[in-house]
Amino acid sequence: MKSCLAKLAIATLGIAAAFAPAASAAPLSKAKLFNNSSGKVACGIEIHALNKPATNIICQARGIPGRGNPNSGDPAVQLSVLGTPLLLRVSQDPFIANRATRLGRGRLWNQLGVTCHMARVTVMCFNGDNHGFVIGNGRFREF
Repeated sequence: MKSCLAKLAIATLGIAAAFAPAASAAPLSKAKLFNNSSGKVACGIEIHALNKPATNIICQARGIPGRGNPNSGDPAVQLSVLGTPLLLRVSQDPFIANRATRLGRGRLWNQLGVTCHMARVTVMCFNGDNHGFVIGNGRFREF
């Protein structure tokens, strides 16, 4: 009887390990700049003053609504550790890094108190206030 229970416990542990979340197998990315697997969303640490610490992440993708003069740059969304997303326009490359890391579906990225989750064609980013946005596939939604 004890031997059957031991075998059942070992089998149960084996099944649980087989169905463990994929996130545990994929490490949390700390890249300074990333793209989702489709390459249509770019997010990363925003350029900041030399003697100041970075405080914001910025993302660009088709579908972000533009605020202000359309001739003043491309639409982007900015997020920091607290507060709501800020829509803005950028006229130059806003990222501190030049080379992006491509993150596949299910991967997580975390920098500056902001976490982003990669889906197949979208990226969801949120901060410590649980404010954030979903971008990709030509759409934008903030929360």
